[in-house]
Amino acid sequence: MKHKIKKIIKKIKKREKEISKQQKREKIHSIVKHEIKEGYVPIETPVKNIMSTNLKVVEVGQNLREVLELLGDFEITGVPVKQGNKVVGVISDTDIMRVMREKNLIDTKKDFIDLEGLENIKVEQVMSSPPITINQNERITDASDLMIKHKIDRLIVVDDNNKTVGIITREDVVKGLTAEFFLKAVKKSEGNVINSNVDLLLSILRKKGSVGINTLAKEMRMNVKDLEDLVRILENKGIVEVVYPLIGGPKVKVKT
Repeated sequence: MKHKIKKIIKKIKKREKEISKQQKREKIHSIVKHEIKEGYVPIETPVKNIMSTNLKVVEVGQNLREVLELLGDFEITGVPVKQGNKVVGVISDTDIMRVMREKNLIDTKKDFIDLEGLENIKVEQVMSSPPITINQNERITDASDLMIKHKIDRLIVVDDNNKTVGIITREDVVKGLTAEFFLKAVKKSEGNVINSNVDLLLSILRKKGSVGINTLAKEMRMNVKDLEDLVRILENKGIVEVVYPLIGGPKVKVKT
């Protein structure tokens, strides 16, 4: 149990050092608006392509200790809350951290969490309710707009029958917008749909590590100049990086 507590506190400390949520929301928003303003065509990717479907769920009557341990065990940041068969809210690690701070239930300097105190607080007292939902067929840009509008960090995903089928977080949206789903920037006037070259490029890099431009061009059957343009776009978005070894030409790898 002590090991688990230390693990949870370590995660809390890490989360508290992250960029504020508002800045992250603004980052999501600015990415979308910049691409639209500049005339680039974002791929029409639906939420269902990037949502998490292996859901962990808690009940309204559970306590915060149970939720905190669940989040720590599965290394997730939030879960839907159910009452019977209906999803009635969402609870996140930041909700729990806020309560712990307000009620002095945590001391990160001493690696201390008042677990008994957490046991006395029910999920329904802390959760966000009602949950904000989005249809699985809506675009990831629509998910971005909803998160910004409601100042939240995750959405419950539903199907056409309003049944819960997944969850999508702000991290999912950022990754979706900056990686696989802005595959290649093209001007609207060209009338082209974004192609899947990035999917192939990332697949090769994940398998082989760093790869030279010429080798990549051959494997992808692309013109070297076109590939360099694609790499430059992805490099600017922080998805890949170009390294320059002492021997040989520059190589491309996924940025970590």
